[in-house]
Amino acid sequence: MILAIDTSRGTSIALVDGDRVVASREEHDTRRHAEVLDVLLAEVLGTHRSAVTSVVAGLGPGAFTGLRIGIVAVRTAALGLGVPWVGVCSHDAVGVGQQGLVQVTTDVRRRERAWSIYDGGHRVDGPAIAPALEVPVVEGARRVDADWIDAAGLVAALAAGAETGREALYLREADAVPSAAPKRVTT
Repeated sequence: MILAIDTSRGTSIALVDGDRVVASREEHDTRRHAEVLDVLLAEVLGTHRSAVTSVVAGLGPGAFTGLRIGIVAVRTAALGLGVPWVGVCSHDAVGVGQQGLVQVTTDVRRRERAWSIYDGGHRVDGPAIAPALEVPVVEGARRVDADWIDAAGLVAALAAGAETGREALYLREADAVPSAAPKRVTT
Protein backbone atom coordinates (compact mmCIF):
# COMPACT_ATOMS: atom_id res chain seq x y z
CA MET A 1 0.00 0.00 0.00
CA ILE A 2 1.10 3.54 -0.69
CA LEU A 3 0.58 6.40 1.75
CA ALA A 4 0.15 9.76 -0.02
CA ILE A 5 0.19 13.27 1.49
CA ASP A 6 -0.43 16.56 -0.31
CA THR A 7 -0.39 19.96 1.41
CA SER A 8 -0.13 22.20 -1.66
CA ARG A 9 -3.67 23.49 -1.09
CA GLY A 10 -5.33 22.06 2.03
CA THR A 11 -4.27 18.80 3.63
CA SER A 12 -5.09 15.52 1.88
CA ILE A 13 -3.95 12.08 3.03
CA ALA A 14 -4.76 8.78 1.34
CA LEU A 15 -3.81 5.15 1.72
CA VAL A 16 -4.00 3.41 -1.65
CA ASP A 17 -3.77 -0.28 -2.49
CA GLY A 18 -3.47 -0.69 -6.27
CA ASP A 19 -6.46 1.21 -7.70
CA ARG A 20 -8.43 1.11 -4.43
CA VAL A 21 -8.43 3.93 -1.88
CA VAL A 22 -8.35 2.11 1.46
CA ALA A 23 -8.72 5.28 3.57
CA SER A 24 -8.55 9.02 3.04
CA ARG A 25 -8.99 12.18 5.09
CA GLU A 26 -8.89 15.83 4.14
CA GLU A 27 -8.96 19.33 5.55
CA HIS A 28 -9.64 22.06 3.01
CA ASP A 29 -8.40 24.94 5.19
CA THR A 30 -5.14 26.04 3.53
CA ARG A 31 -3.67 27.38 6.78
CA ARG A 32 -4.18 24.49 9.21
CA HIS A 33 -1.72 21.88 7.93
CA ALA A 34 0.26 21.55 11.16
CA GLU A 35 -2.84 21.44 13.35
CA VAL A 36 -4.59 18.62 11.49
CA LEU A 37 -1.91 16.53 9.82
CA ASP A 38 -1.07 14.21 12.74
CA VAL A 39 -4.73 13.51 13.52
CA LEU A 40 -5.61 12.81 9.88
CA LEU A 41 -2.52 10.66 9.44
CA ALA A 42 -3.38 8.52 12.47
CA GLU A 43 -6.94 8.07 11.17
CA VAL A 44 -5.76 7.02 7.71
CA LEU A 45 -3.05 4.64 8.86
CA GLY A 46 -5.18 2.97 11.53
CA THR A 47 -4.20 -0.69 11.63
CA HIS A 48 -2.51 -0.62 8.19
CA ARG A 49 0.92 0.69 9.27
CA SER A 50 2.75 -2.55 8.56
CA ALA A 51 1.21 -2.81 5.06
CA VAL A 52 2.65 0.52 3.83
CA THR A 53 5.38 -0.10 1.23
CA SER A 54 6.15 3.52 0.23
CA VAL A 55 5.11 7.11 0.78
CA VAL A 56 4.49 9.79 -1.86
CA ALA A 57 4.53 13.56 -1.31
CA GLY A 58 2.86 16.31 -3.29
CA LEU A 59 5.76 18.65 -4.10
CA GLY A 60 3.63 21.63 -5.06
CA PRO A 61 3.50 24.21 -6.42
CA GLY A 62 2.05 25.78 -3.33
CA ALA A 63 2.74 28.00 -0.35
CA PHE A 64 6.17 27.61 1.27
CA THR A 65 4.96 26.66 4.75
CA GLY A 66 2.29 24.22 3.57
CA LEU A 67 4.71 22.40 1.30
CA ARG A 68 7.39 22.20 3.99
CA ILE A 69 4.94 20.73 6.49
CA GLY A 70 3.76 18.08 4.03
CA ILE A 71 7.22 17.08 2.84
CA VAL A 72 8.54 16.83 6.38
CA ALA A 73 5.52 14.69 7.31
CA VAL A 74 6.21 12.37 4.37
CA ARG A 75 9.90 12.06 5.20
CA THR A 76 9.11 11.41 8.86
CA ALA A 77 6.43 8.82 8.03
CA ALA A 78 8.77 7.05 5.61
CA LEU A 79 11.55 6.98 8.18
CA GLY A 80 9.22 5.75 10.94
CA LEU A 81 7.70 3.06 8.72
CA GLY A 82 11.07 2.06 7.27
CA VAL A 83 9.95 2.57 3.65
CA PRO A 84 11.14 4.75 0.75
CA TRP A 85 9.49 8.02 -0.26
CA VAL A 86 9.23 9.97 -3.48
CA GLY A 87 7.62 13.23 -4.56
CA VAL A 88 5.32 14.12 -7.44
CA CYS A 89 4.24 17.52 -8.78
CA SER A 90 0.83 18.21 -7.21
CA HIS A 91 -0.59 19.32 -10.57
CA ASP A 92 0.13 15.81 -11.87
CA ALA A 93 -2.58 14.48 -9.51
CA VAL A 94 -5.05 16.38 -11.71
CA GLY A 95 -3.42 16.46 -15.17
CA VAL A 96 -1.77 13.06 -15.61
CA GLY A 97 -4.12 10.70 -17.36
CA GLN A 98 -6.32 13.49 -18.79
CA GLN A 99 -7.19 13.16 -22.46
CA GLY A 100 -6.29 15.90 -24.90
CA LEU A 101 -4.71 19.25 -24.11
CA VAL A 102 -5.33 20.38 -20.50
CA GLN A 103 -4.12 23.34 -18.48
CA VAL A 104 -4.16 22.81 -14.69
CA THR A 105 -4.01 25.90 -12.47
CA THR A 106 -3.96 26.36 -8.69
CA ASP A 107 -4.18 29.42 -6.48
CA VAL A 108 -0.81 30.13 -4.88
CA ARG A 109 -1.95 33.28 -3.02
CA ARG A 110 -0.80 36.85 -3.64
CA ARG A 111 -3.26 37.01 -6.57
CA GLU A 112 -1.14 34.53 -8.51
CA ARG A 113 -1.85 31.13 -10.04
CA ALA A 114 0.51 28.28 -10.79
CA TRP A 115 -0.12 26.48 -14.07
CA SER A 116 0.99 23.37 -15.94
CA ILE A 117 0.12 22.08 -19.41
CA TYR A 118 -0.66 18.41 -20.15
CA ASP A 119 -0.97 16.81 -23.56
CA GLY A 120 -2.38 13.30 -23.66
CA GLY A 121 -1.92 12.96 -19.91
CA HIS A 122 1.75 13.98 -19.86
CA ARG A 123 3.07 17.29 -18.50
CA VAL A 124 4.66 19.24 -21.37
CA ASP A 125 5.08 22.64 -19.71
CA GLY A 126 5.25 23.99 -16.19
CA PRO A 127 4.72 24.30 -13.47
CA ALA A 128 5.07 28.05 -13.77
CA ILE A 129 3.54 31.02 -11.98
CA ALA A 130 1.80 34.16 -13.22
CA PRO A 131 -0.48 36.87 -11.90
CA ALA A 132 -4.00 35.39 -11.88
CA LEU A 133 -5.17 37.65 -14.71
CA GLU A 134 -2.09 36.90 -16.83
CA VAL A 135 -2.07 33.10 -16.85
CA PRO A 136 -1.41 32.25 -20.48
CA VAL A 137 -4.36 31.11 -22.54
CA VAL A 138 -3.47 27.91 -24.35
CA GLU A 139 -5.26 27.52 -27.68
CA GLY A 140 -7.39 24.38 -27.67
CA ALA A 141 -6.69 23.49 -24.04
CA ARG A 142 -9.36 22.72 -21.49
CA ARG A 143 -8.56 24.73 -18.35
CA VAL A 144 -8.98 23.06 -14.96
CA ASP A 145 -8.79 25.48 -12.02
CA ALA A 146 -8.08 23.00 -9.24
CA ASP A 147 -9.20 24.25 -5.84
CA TRP A 148 -8.14 20.97 -4.28
CA ILE A 149 -5.48 18.29 -4.77
CA ASP A 150 -6.55 14.76 -3.77
CA ALA A 151 -3.60 12.78 -2.39
CA ALA A 152 -4.92 9.59 -4.04
CA GLY A 153 -4.35 11.35 -7.38
CA LEU A 154 -0.62 11.48 -6.62
CA VAL A 155 -0.55 7.67 -6.49
CA ALA A 156 -2.48 7.45 -9.78
CA ALA A 157 -0.05 9.92 -11.38
CA LEU A 158 2.89 7.92 -10.09
CA ALA A 159 1.41 4.71 -11.52
CA ALA A 160 0.91 6.47 -14.87
CA GLY A 161 4.60 7.39 -15.03
CA ALA A 162 4.66 10.93 -13.62
CA GLU A 163 8.09 12.45 -13.15
CA THR A 164 9.35 12.08 -9.58
CA GLY A 165 11.60 14.18 -7.40
CA ARG A 166 12.35 15.20 -3.83
CA GLU A 167 12.51 18.99 -3.98
CA ALA A 168 9.56 21.26 -3.27
CA LEU A 169 8.34 23.24 -6.27
CA TYR A 170 8.59 26.78 -4.94
CA LEU A 171 7.94 29.04 -7.90
CA ARG A 172 8.65 32.38 -6.22
CA GLU A 173 12.00 33.76 -5.28
CA ALA A 174 12.44 34.26 -1.55
CA ASP A 175 11.30 37.76 -0.62
CA ALA A 176 12.87 37.94 2.84
CA VAL A 177 15.90 40.21 3.01
CA PRO A 178 18.47 40.66 5.76
CA SER A 179 18.29 43.97 7.56
CA ALA A 180 20.79 46.61 6.55
CA ALA A 181 21.86 47.32 10.12
CA PRO A 182 21.14 46.06 13.63
CA LYS A 183 17.94 47.38 15.15
CA ARG A 184 18.38 50.08 17.71
CA VAL A 185 17.37 49.02 21.19
CA THR A 186 16.66 51.64 23.82
CA THR A 187 15.70 51.22 27.45
